[in-house]
Amino acid sequence: MIRGAVIFFTLSFFILSSCQENQSITHIQFPDDSRTLVFFTDESNLQDESTYYDAIIDLKNSFPDEVANLKVIHSENEKILYKQFNVKATPSLIVVHDNEVVTQIEGSKPKKDIVVSIEQALNQAGNSTY
Repeated sequence: MIRGAVIFFTLSFFILSSCQENQSITHIQFPDDSRTLVFFTDESNLQDESTYYDAIIDLKNSFPDEVANLKVIHSENEKILYKQFNVKATPSLIVVHDNEVVTQIEGSKPKKDIVVSIEQALNQAGNSTY
């Protein structure tokens, strides 16, 4: 009986000690002079997000580096980042350059509006000199 209890507690200890807490990002660090896209998703609103996904695919042709460095933030785990970037609605797509928000698009939008706005922001950020 004691042997079974010892085995049970030992196994429980190993199982529980192998569990890891799901860590969330509390701050995003951007490289200097980079243009980065940050996409805030709720995943419960895939209908509105599909136009953002299509826009991101279109943007990849003109801005492959920026799209390759896309940061995706999931709403259920990243409330601090939502506050940091002042995100009020999902989906939301933000262009960050030199740690500053250049443009932000939120909510249900047509694909063309998303693409045009992001292209303008990426071009502006790419042409600015400091």
